[in-house]
Amino acid sequence: MADQHTNDKVLEGLSDSQRQSLHEFSQVTNANLELAVRVLASRQWNTQQAIQMYYEPGYADALQKTDDAQEAEKDVSEGLRRRGVEASGSGRDTQSNVRGAESSGHNAEGGSRRKPEDSASRRPQFAITPLLVWPFVLMLRLAMLAASTLLRILGIQRIASSGVPNQTTITNDFEHYFEAHYGLEHPPFFHGTLADARTAALRDQKYIVMVLWSKEHDDADVFGRALAHPDVVACLTQPQFIVWADDLTQLDAYAAASDSGATHFPSISVLGPRAASAGLPTRLELVARMRNGPHTANAMAQSLVSFVTRVVASRDSMTRAMQREQDERDAERRLRAQQNAAYEASLARDQERDREQREQSARAREQEIKAREEEIKAKEEQDAEERRRREEQAVDEQRTQWRWAKLAQIHKENATELASADAAKLSLRLENGRRIVHSFARDSTMQRVFDFVETRDVADEWATKGVTPYGSDLAQITAPAGYTHTYEFALVSQFPRVVFDDRRATLHNALSACGLWPSAVLIAEPLFEPED
Repeated sequence: MADQHTNDKVLEGLSDSQRQSLHEFSQVTNANLELAVRVLASRQWNTQQAIQMYYEPGYADALQKTDDAQEAEKDVSEGLRRRGVEASGSGRDTQSNVRGAESSGHNAEGGSRRKPEDSASRRPQFAITPLLVWPFVLMLRLAMLAASTLLRILGIQRIASSGVPNQTTITNDFEHYFEAHYGLEHPPFFHGTLADARTAALRDQKYIVMVLWSKEHDDADVFGRALAHPDVVACLTQPQFIVWADDLTQLDAYAAASDSGATHFPSISVLGPRAASAGLPTRLELVARMRNGPHTANAMAQSLVSFVTRVVASRDSMTRAMQREQDERDAERRLRAQQNAAYEASLARDQERDREQREQSARAREQEIKAREEEIKAKEEQDAEERRRREEQAVDEQRTQWRWAKLAQIHKENATELASADAAKLSLRLENGRRIVHSFARDSTMQRVFDFVETRDVADEWATKGVTPYGSDLAQITAPAGYTHTYEFALVSQFPRVVFDDRRATLHNALSACGLWPSAVLIAEPLFEPED
C-alpha cells in the first residue's frame, strides 16, 4: 500500500506528455517508477535519449548516488535551518529591540552588540603569502585552460577524421556483436536503415523480417542461438526475404518498435507489401509479429521457421496477385514509354521537316531577293548603257553637224586662199593613210589646218552626193549651240620631229620656226589616253 501511495504521489505531479513518455520508457526498459522518473528528468523528458542513457553502464547507479547525496545535503541544510531558528528564538527572549543587525553582530548567549574595540581587534590582518602565491595559481589555471582546449581540439579532429557513425555502421556493429556471440552462421542482415530496407522491399516485392534485439532481456541468448540455427538461416536466406536487425538502444530500432507496437523483446515481425488502392502507391504493412516462443534454442528455431513459412503461405495468393498487378503496371509503363518515345520521334521528324521547309523557304526568299536585285542591277546597267548610247549619239550628231558647218566655212575661205600668191603648200597624211596636198594662205592659223583635216570625211561625202543630212544648201548649216569640239589627233612633222599643238599660231610663224616654210609634210597622228 505504501508503494502504491508513493507511485500515485509521483504521478500526480506529471503532465500528460510526461506520463506518456514515462509509459513508453517503462515498456521498453521495465525500470521501476522512481528510477524511470529520475532518468527522464535528467534528459529533459526526451524518451529516446533517456532510453539510451539508461542502458549506458553505470549511469543509473551514478544517478542514484547523486540523488542520495542531494537528499543528504538537503537533510543537513534543513537541520541547520532549524537550529538557526531555535537560536534566534532564544535570542529574542533575552534581548529586546535589536533588529536588522548583521549575523556576526549578534551574541548567541546575550544578544548584545559588539564593542568597537572588539570589532577593531577582529579585523583581518595583512598577509604577504597570498601576494606571493597568486602568480603561481594564475599560471596553473592558464595551463589547465590550455590543456583542456587542446584536448577539446584533438577530440573534434578525431570525430572529424572518423566521422559520425551512420546507420550502416551501426548495423555492421550489431552484425559483429552477433558473430562474436553466436558464430558466423546467421541470416544475411541488411546493411542500411529501415527506410532503405522498405524501399528495397517495395521495389523488389519482398518481405522484411524485422528483428528488434535487446541485450538486457533474459530471452536474448536463446533468441540469438535460434537465429543462428541452420534451419532458420536456410529459411531467411531465401531471396524473398530482407532481414533487418538492430539493437533496441539505437534510435532506428526504438522508432521501429514504437511504430509496430512491440512490447516484448527480442521481437521478430514480418512486414509485407499491401495491395495498392485506386490511385495510391503500394505500401508496407505489419503482417504478423511472433509472440513469446519456447525457451530452448531448437524449439525457438522451429517455431520461428514455422511462423515465417505460415505467414508467407497465407499471403502467397495476394503476393502473386500483387506481382501480377505490378507486372501489368510495368507493362503499361513500358507501353507508355514506347508511346512517348514514338511520339517524341514523330515530333522530332515533324520538327526536322518544318526546319527543312523553313530553310527551303528562306533559301527561296534569298534567291528571289537576289534575282530581284540582279534584275534591278541589270535594268540599271541597261538604262545607263542606253543613256550613254544616246549621249554618244547626240555627241556624234553634234560633231557631224559641226563638221558640216566647218566645211561650209572652209568653202567660203578657199577662194581667198587660192587667189593669194604667197601661200604655203602642205602635204597632209590623214589617219587612214590617205595623202592630200593643199595650199593655205600665209596668214592662216594652225586652227585652219586642223579644221581642214577634221572635215575630210564630210567633204568627200559632199563631193560625191552633193547633198547634206541637213539639206542641199551647204551655206545654211550652222554649228550646234553650246558644242565644244575636241580634236582626237595631232599634226606632227617627222623631219625634224615637231608637234604643232599651238592652234592659234599663224602657219608662217609655225613653219618658219622649224625651217619648213613654205612647204612641209604633216602627219595626223591619233591621240591615245595614258594608262592608269
